[in-house]
Amino acid sequence: MSEHSRFHYFSNRDKAFTNLISIIDGILSDGEVTQKEMLYLDTWLLESQEISDNYCVKAIRHRIADVLSDGVIDPTEMKFLKADLIKIQKDLIDLPYLQLDSIESDRHLLEGLCKGILADAQLNDDEIKYLRWFLSVNGALKNNYPGKELYTLVEDILRDGEITEDERAQLRQALISFTGCDLESGIVDGLSTQLPIDTIESLNLAGANVCLTGEFLHGKRSVCAEEIRSHGANVIDNITQKLDFLIVGTLSSKDWRYKAHGRKIEKAVSYRDEKGIPLKIISEEQWKSFYK
Repeated sequence: MSEHSRFHYFSNRDKAFTNLISIIDGILSDGEVTQKEMLYLDTWLLESQEISDNYCVKAIRHRIADVLSDGVIDPTEMKFLKADLIKIQKDLIDLPYLQLDSIESDRHLLEGLCKGILADAQLNDDEIKYLRWFLSVNGALKNNYPGKELYTLVEDILRDGEITEDERAQLRQALISFTGCDLESGIVDGLSTQLPIDTIESLNLAGANVCLTGEFLHGKRSVCAEEIRSHGANVIDNITQKLDFLIVGTLSSKDWRYKAHGRKIEKAVSYRDEKGIPLKIISEEQWKSFYK
C-alpha cells in the first residue's frame, strides 16, 4: 500500500467510526430504536468495510442478528438493543487512535447525526430539536459551512414554535442533500468515502486554474463557478497539465469510479501521482472552509 493510499485508508476508517458514533446518537435522539433504524444501521455497517473487523461493529451486527433470528421483533428486544448501542457508543468514543476534537471530526459527527436522524425515513419533532441543540452547543459547526446552513434552517423552522409538514419536508430534503442518504431511493450512504483528496493547510484561488466535478451541496455548478471566479480564479472545464485545483462536490457518489465525474478525478490523479504535476484534488468542504 502506497503512503498516499495508507493515509486515505486510515482517514476513511476514522471518518466511518466518527460517523457511527453519531449515527447511534441520531437513532437515539427521539428516545427509541425502531425496526427501520435497526435495519438501516445493519446495512450501513455492512457497507462500511474499513471498520468491519472492529469488535464494536461485530457486536452491533451480532446483536441485530439475534433480534432478527426468530422473525419476531418485540419491545423488550429493542429495549436491550438500545442499551447495547449506548454501551458500544461509549466504547467507540474511547478508541485510543480516534481524534474527536477537530473541525473535521465535528463535521463527520454532524454527518453521522443527520444519517441517524434520517434512518427511519421520518423526521419527528424530538429529532429536529435535538439537531438544533447539537448545532447550538458547537460553535465551530454553527458558524461555518455546512453546519451554518443547517442551523439557520432549523432555527427558522422552530422560531414560531410550530413545525409544519412543509417545513419538515424542507429540512428532510436538506439533510438528504447534505448526507447523500436517501432511503426512498435505496441510498444508505451516498457520500464519497474513498476519494483521493489532498490534505491542504491553506487555499489561495487568486490566479489559479480550477476545475469542478460532481454535484455540489453549495448549489449548481454554475453558481459555484461564479463564486470561485469572484476570488480571482480561472474556472476551466477539463483536466489539463496547467490545472491547479480540482474541486469535487460533496454529493459525489461512493461509486465515483463508474460515474461521469470519475473520469475527471482519475485523470487528475494520473497527472498528480504519475506525472508529478503539482495539482491538488480538494473537496467542496475544504473549499468552503477557506472561503466562507
